[in-house]
Amino acid sequence: MKQAACLLPLCLLVLGGCAQTVNTQPVWETQLPETGVELAVNNCTVLSDEPVYYATDRVDTEYWTEKAAVQTEGVPVITLQGIQPEQLELRFVENIDWLYLYYDKVMPQPDLDYIQTELADGSLQIRLDTVYNSEFLVTPPPATDSLIVTCAGQDL
Repeated sequence: MKQAACLLPLCLLVLGGCAQTVNTQPVWETQLPETGVELAVNNCTVLSDEPVYYATDRVDTEYWTEKAAVQTEGVPVITLQGIQPEQLELRFVENIDWLYLYYDKVMPQPDLDYIQTELADGSLQIRLDTVYNSEFLVTPPPATDSLIVTCAGQDL
């Protein structure tokens, strides 16, 4: 019986960790330039919003461009207003030293661990639950926008 009494506080501690709350206060916001989609980042610390260098080909990495990005630490939650779920594609991007690389289809694609929720106001919320770098490709017709969200660490 004494062992069961000792296990109860441990079980409550573990279960309490599963019910994590999301901080909904935006820490960074922008309007994507081509589509006009409103994008907010919350539930993390923003380290930088400077563009990053990006390439789409592993072989010809000298053909890189600058791409809009927000570098975060923690468990970022991205909220997008003005799109439907089918107008959003999440892509894994690999960080190789100073360059972010679109993970081409020849390579095995890591599973992106995220939770997607449609909110009551019609916005789309994505909680990134893996320390990966993700490209948010937003494609409401007729325009397209892209933003890289990097995850430096997690507070899970």
